[in-house]
Amino acid sequence: MNWNNQTIQTYDKSANKLADYFKGIGPRVKDIELGLKLANVNGNARVVEIGCGDGRDAKEIIKQVAWYEGFDPSKGMLKIAKSELPGISFVLADALTYNYPKQLDVIFAFASLLHVNKTNLAKVFKKCAKSLRTRGIFYISLKERDSYIEELVKDNYGERIFYYYNVNLITRLAGNKFKSIYMDHQKIGHTKWLTIVLKKI
Repeated sequence: MNWNNQTIQTYDKSANKLADYFKGIGPRVKDIELGLKLANVNGNARVVEIGCGDGRDAKEIIKQVAWYEGFDPSKGMLKIAKSELPGISFVLADALTYNYPKQLDVIFAFASLLHVNKTNLAKVFKKCAKSLRTRGIFYISLKERDSYIEELVKDNYGERIFYYYNVNLITRLAGNKFKSIYMDHQKIGHTKWLTIVLKKI
């Protein structure tokens, strides 16, 4: 399991509270539109979402693609996603155990791979490189710090482990199968966020 068990238990236990919180933030409409535009697919995209959670971004993605599947290691979050979007394919898995389909156009990973350590993230990149078609898009958002660090966060939802990344480390872990074609840095509250878009070579 590439997510810490305590992290998964927190998402399971606090699924409804977290879903309410995410509802207040809303879906990542601009990110989804940008990812699909960079993939140049014109509404025919085959898309997988890593860490789909309660399905808040799935609601937007499915409006614009031909095929979608989301996966998450939290049963609690998936239960909400399935109730909100009946008939949509949601799978219980993490980024290492998921069976990635071939010839995907886009893989979205919104604030999900931040629970994966760098050793396992390198393995995820290899799996995604095999799964994406040539010139397919891997769209990732992560918490950012100058140096890679693991942090245990305790808050009202429970305990979760986060890993902080930077551009140089992500580029190195992605290897020679990808090239970076877009990045953005934002600060929301006290947290720095990195969005990086990789294209499969």
